[in-house]
Amino acid sequence: MCSSCFAIPTITIQLLVTSAALLYGQRALSKRTSHKKWTRRITSTITILISLILSILGIFLLVLATNDEYRRRNFANICMRQNLRSSPLDEHRCSILEEGGVTGKVMEFGPGPGTNFKCFQNSTTIDYSSSIEKYVAVEPNSYFEEEMRKEMHVRGLDFPLEFVGIKGEDVDIDASQDGSFDVVIMTHVLCSVDSVESVLSNAERVLKPGGRMIIMEHHDAEKGTFMWYVQRVAAPILNIVGNGCTFRNLRGMIEESLGSRFDVRVVDFEAPMPAFMYFVRPHIKGIATKK
Repeated sequence: MCSSCFAIPTITIQLLVTSAALLYGQRALSKRTSHKKWTRRITSTITILISLILSILGIFLLVLATNDEYRRRNFANICMRQNLRSSPLDEHRCSILEEGGVTGKVMEFGPGPGTNFKCFQNSTTIDYSSSIEKYVAVEPNSYFEEEMRKEMHVRGLDFPLEFVGIKGEDVDIDASQDGSFDVVIMTHVLCSVDSVESVLSNAERVLKPGGRMIIMEHHDAEKGTFMWYVQRVAAPILNIVGNGCTFRNLRGMIEESLGSRFDVRVVDFEAPMPAFMYFVRPHIKGIATKK
């Protein structure tokens, strides 16, 4: 057996096999039925189109899964396009950021193209340019750095920005940085990290007593529900297109990891996502304050 075969994602194999099965089934059915010629042509055309779509999707996912650079660039492009337009989710995003009070020294894990900056521009209660002393962006995807700086300029924000191009698990915090940050922001990032516990541990290290983690994430639906099964179907595609994103019981993981050292206030809510993103509607948001 070839060693390279193991690199082929299961979802790609499933999509290609389904495509082939549809074509074979349609061909076999056409030979056995006596439908009118035009009926057979319509059903044959529809089957071919569906099979073609499944094959293209399977090959596209294969390319993304086996090319890290292309996958990161594709993910960055998706995020940047989404950031150009407003979303009903922005109300939840901006309200939790405002409630958490983004002031002083701030570290954000996985800021992407600066998605949260729109909330800083639109705030009517806080002047973030003057209230933020320093903003450290921990983002391993280098394609986001230029976009983040552009987004700051577009939004009229001028606080000091430091871009750190590494994973949240790999943040090297020296003694001078321990307990020196006022706020840590994590929005739509914990779904895709390698270790939720390591990222939360690093966030805890940098926060001073009274410092706040501001969190908003999509999470696993209750096991056995219809949404849970939909998430299981969507998970392999989301993992590739979303550059490692997966479904996790993040509320439980956050509460267990932070334990009694934090005052954790997290609530569940149904995010107003578009129909094609139905499976990520289960969300949590909240603030964890270090004691």
